[in-house]
Amino acid sequence: ADSLFTMLSVPLKEIMPVMMKPSQNQVAEAFLRTLGLERTGVGTADSGRRVVERQFAAWNIPSDAFIVRDGSGLSRSDLISPEAIVSILEAMRRSPNSAVFYESLPIAGVDGTIRTRMRDTPAQGNLRAKTGTLSMVRSLSGYVRTADGRLLEFSMLCNNWTTPQASVDRVQDIIGAALAQLRLR
Repeated sequence: ADSLFTMLSVPLKEIMPVMMKPSQNQVAEAFLRTLGLERTGVGTADSGRRVVERQFAAWNIPSDAFIVRDGSGLSRSDLISPEAIVSILEAMRRSPNSAVFYESLPIAGVDGTIRTRMRDTPAQGNLRAKTGTLSMVRSLSGYVRTADGRLLEFSMLCNNWTTPQASVDRVQDIIGAALAQLRLR
């Protein structure tokens, strides 16, 4: 069949911040399906999920440390351990695409989903992290530079709490600020 038209995407380095900083779930879902199409020839969530599972295996992330059902993370069936997230963050830090990934993450007290968090702390402008939010679920995972310049990966996953959500965010923010104040050398 002849093509009626071809549409080229903007570069991934332009898509990533649009998806990650405001946490655009529909873009993440489209990205998963596009990943499946590019790597397997089939643009479905299942094909994209298989690509993600193969990549995690290549990064030596145990298959019992995660369950991927969709690209947005909104499925209650999506599960991942904090250790698996830290392994992903470490793999991305070592990746040739590290800068694109790092620059796409929201910055504490500056932009994205954490623009109002950790203001007036050592984490402001320093900590870069992706949030995850569902009812009774709050996560914050990313990178922070310590007071002596060391880059740390971290992951905080909070589920099924009995306190106000603001208290969960406050604890995560206190930990983020404390990590930014560390001196490890």
